[in-house]
Amino acid sequence: MSVTIPPKGNRGVPFPRFLTKLFSRFVPSMFRRRPNKTSGGIPTLLLETRGAKSGKPRYAMLGYLEDGASAWLVMASAIGAKSNPAWLHNLAREPRATIEFFGGRRLEVDAETLAGAELEPAWKRLETEAPEYPRYLSKTDRQIAVVRLTERSAARD
Repeated sequence: MSVTIPPKGNRGVPFPRFLTKLFSRFVPSMFRRRPNKTSGGIPTLLLETRGAKSGKPRYAMLGYLEDGASAWLVMASAIGAKSNPAWLHNLAREPRATIEFFGGRRLEVDAETLAGAELEPAWKRLETEAPEYPRYLSKTDRQIAVVRLTERSAARD
């Protein structure tokens, strides 16, 4: 399993990096306060990674789609920014992470970027189940990665 980072784009929605660092501090408490959904209405999970450079815990609240019994799809959209989100760089460095669902259920996961024959059906699902994500494609010229998070015990089976 591996996570690849698509090249940075030349255009996209402005997304200041300092805001993501600041936001990362407050995300866990905000996430745990109440159930959250994306602006498009899909549920969110809390992704905990290790910083690619710092090694410190980093958090991101991400919309997800279930992908079978023990896997979830997350999109590296960064709302259509020209740069990939920091959590994608963190997973590329260390594809093992932890996810948390509202209510406190935590799981160890392995991450992999979808490519080839797996990527097209994922985007087709997104068009119907989470149309906010395909709309971000029109805001940027970079490829938006789709990442599968698979529960670690299920990944070994």
